[in-house]
Amino acid sequence: MLVRFGVAVTFYAASACADPASFLTYLDRSDLVSDLDGFGGLSAIEVFDAGARAIVLSDRGAAFTVTFDRVTGERTVSRRPQPQPKRDSEGLALGDRDLFFSYEGPGEVRSDAGAVLPMHPDFANLPLNGTLEALAINDTGVLFALPERFAHRDAPIPVYQLGGATWTIARYIDQDGSYRPTGADFGPDGQLYVLERALAWFGFRSRIRRFDPLDSNGSVETLLETQAREFGNLEGLSVWASATGATCLSMVSDDNFWPLMRSELIEYAVTETLAQGATCD
Repeated sequence: MLVRFGVAVTFYAASACADPASFLTYLDRSDLVSDLDGFGGLSAIEVFDAGARAIVLSDRGAAFTVTFDRVTGERTVSRRPQPQPKRDSEGLALGDRDLFFSYEGPGEVRSDAGAVLPMHPDFANLPLNGTLEALAINDTGVLFALPERFAHRDAPIPVYQLGGATWTIARYIDQDGSYRPTGADFGPDGQLYVLERALAWFGFRSRIRRFDPLDSNGSVETLLETQAREFGNLEGLSVWASATGATCLSMVSDDNFWPLMRSELIEYAVTETLAQGATCD
């Protein structure tokens, strides 16, 4: 989402990381930068190869591959194509056989090769700057999508599921205040992890929740809720398994191409998976 605001940026500043909920362990925070034209406005991330590489997406249409050396901390960024380079691109979903992109204004999903996927009737009626913000794919290849905004402020957010050639609503999740979905990914546990953001005059807050998208009555578990200004405008989330068996969460922040904001990589791990020496390195 292209965030349009004034006073909030003035108050953006890094603060010390608050103690996370016991579900997650804080790992690292670092700038994610490149001299390549168009790098910034990061809206999505997909980490693969056990943390060695990632694809990041700008909300102004550019896509990049990032290679990590997790021992030295060095990173190499290269440009990669995406099917709609002039669109507001917001979501990524990496499956075993394909990569998918979601777009705003109007809401649409395309494969990496450019094929347009079917549309749910809702997609055309969602707010232009709040449509398919979050995209994820499970281990059976089924796509799920969440809009950032839906109907009025207190309406629950639908979780759309693509079965064959038809999108259906798998379940709803409550909006719970001013939080709105900005990213999503499936974890090795089969749960859908959703990154949400709240914006107020004093800065950004972020939250991560997880749930079973196929259990319409299942609980929604809150894993993390940050303080205002603890991080920037977190928009992308990738959940991945390390070579040693840890479940790792990587998030990217959207700098909105403003000099007062930063493109960052924020990483956590699911605490219970760090047993017996497992790490996200």
